[in-house]
Amino acid sequence: MLNVIDISSWQTGMNLDTMYKQNPDLNGVIVKVTQGTGYVNPPAKDWLEWLMSKNKPFGVYHFLDLYGGKEEAQHFVNNIQPYIGKGILAIDYEGNAVRKGAGYLKECLDEVYRLTNVKPFVYCSQSITQTNGFDKIAAAGYPLWMAQYADYNPVHGFLEKPWQKGSVKPFDKYWMHQYTSCGYLNGWDGRLDFDLFYGTELDWRKLAYSDIEPDVPVTPLKKADPSICLRVLKNEFGVGTDRIIRLREEGYDPTDVQKTLNRLFIEAKNARTAIGDDMSYLNSILWIMKS
Repeated sequence: MLNVIDISSWQTGMNLDTMYKQNPDLNGVIVKVTQGTGYVNPPAKDWLEWLMSKNKPFGVYHFLDLYGGKEEAQHFVNNIQPYIGKGILAIDYEGNAVRKGAGYLKECLDEVYRLTNVKPFVYCSQSITQTNGFDKIAAAGYPLWMAQYADYNPVHGFLEKPWQKGSVKPFDKYWMHQYTSCGYLNGWDGRLDFDLFYGTELDWRKLAYSDIEPDVPVTPLKKADPSICLRVLKNEFGVGTDRIIRLREEGYDPTDVQKTLNRLFIEAKNARTAIGDDMSYLNSILWIMKS
């Protein structure tokens, strides 16, 4: 099991390096990235870059609002490109969005899945799982991140066996339990959400990777090579989200491919300067790749 905190702009100023050093039993962090179709959490990028640089289990989540399930899914996916396949994804279903019903939630979940090939977690309260429409979400295999608190008393340090009551059917189980919003850890003066993930770090990483079951071996995404770069330059994969999906379907890491192309374009610019302005970018890149 993993001890996890989930954080948002309420924790602006938090130093994750300090948090991990002062709390050895902290295993992972889930970061709010987006809400609606316009909001992006300002400190999210710095937190996530630190978590990836330290190879820590992490996740990203979107707070579902009232702007359209597909539209919000697109906004979320547009802002989590570097993290797809590396951290778990989640949709936070509470507040205003609940009025739209489970069908609205499923629209968002399905669109995120279509765009990323990763099944996002559903975050909601235990009582919400008992309302109409969740049978289709459970049947589709979206993992459950359940919120249920015993009370609102302060909790100092993580709990091994948090209180839980009632069924989560139609889900077979819940992968993660947010069991307090009044948690306290060294290194941060304010309240924190505490979560317990019922699995190993390997389970976490596999759930982040795709919709495969956690006991199925994962094949790592391939790094960029000359052949895939050339095919992207020939526009075989389209642009934007379409390119990301198609590259992942062929087993390539879209982020690494883009970084490699960015480097090649810089080198191509230098090559044009050195060899002559009549040399096109494409020819420059081909020349670099062959050399």
